[in-house]
Amino acid sequence: MTPGAAGPAPTVSAGGVVSAASFQPGIVPGSYVTIFGTNLSPVAFDTWDKGIVNGVLPTSLDGVRVDIGSKPAFVYRIFPNQIDVQAPDVGTGPVPVTVTTPGGTSVAVTANVVAQSPAFFLWPGNQVVATRNADGSWAVKDGTFAGATTVAAKPGDVLLLWGTGFGPTTPPVAAGILVPGDKIYNTSPVSVKIGTADALVIYGLLSPGYAGLYQVAIQVPASMADGDYALKATVSGASSPDGVTLSVKK
Repeated sequence: MTPGAAGPAPTVSAGGVVSAASFQPGIVPGSYVTIFGTNLSPVAFDTWDKGIVNGVLPTSLDGVRVDIGSKPAFVYRIFPNQIDVQAPDVGTGPVPVTVTTPGGTSVAVTANVVAQSPAFFLWPGNQVVATRNADGSWAVKDGTFAGATTVAAKPGDVLLLWGTGFGPTTPPVAAGILVPGDKIYNTSPVSVKIGTADALVIYGLLSPGYAGLYQVAIQVPASMADGDYALKATVSGASSPDGVTLSVKK
């Protein structure tokens, strides 16, 4: 099949290789990366669900492939203007990133690989994706989602915060597989601030049964007053982006 017959070649936007959680530059091995551009997929939408075999993630989906530092990434979701992947295990520093589709291969763009660049996934209003450890309910202010009643975090709640980019674990887990459930894969120590208060961090680990998805368990200080607080995590000297909030209401 010639490139012309397969459609136009893909193009990656300038600065279009970012964290899938923060949408800021920086690739962390084994974590989620979003690539923005044009002509990135021959189909409107697809995911890797059908391509996972015995826990091994696909490096190609509908003819779409992403190479990061000359290693294939693991293709999670594809749209014509966006691809989400799990980054392969590559060394730190600048690396080329290309997208290949049935229409051809993009011009390489340069992205920077770092050991850690923690970021939390967000709900509307820049609220951190947080669930209660006790029952899995969403800790988010009421009114965030139309038609759904939700409850903000309460003082003393134990919450799971969901993110990516927290870096290597002990023991290590290779990129490209669903995290096994046979043991706990801990991150380096994580600290979390809610406003100016230090939250008790119970653990930080890779979520079993997923790939590149981290959970950080914290306890909201019992003395916290009602309010919307800035939330920031730090691991090995790298901090999550500003602008993330957690709502607390008694």
